[in-house]
Amino acid sequence: MLPGFEKLGSRLIWLTIPFCVLVSWVFHTIEKVGESNENPFEGGVNDIPLAAISRTIEIDLKDMLDENDLPEPIQPINNILM
Repeated sequence: MLPGFEKLGSRLIWLTIPFCVLVSWVFHTIEKVGESNENPFEGGVNDIPLAAISRTIEIDLKDMLDENDLPEPIQPINNILM
């Protein structure tokens, strides 16, 4: 050990266990968040609502072309827009 750190090292040795648990929890949480966001096109609750976006684009384009038979926008089901 470095001179002067003998006493300090013996007191702080017990902090390694909580510190390692904290660091492990942070990495585990980052991994879980990454897994839930790695494929945004699966159609899950937190994914991109591609059907609603494409329907809105279709309605806007048909409106620009002055067509009369515009499709209805996709409505959310249980406050979730798919």
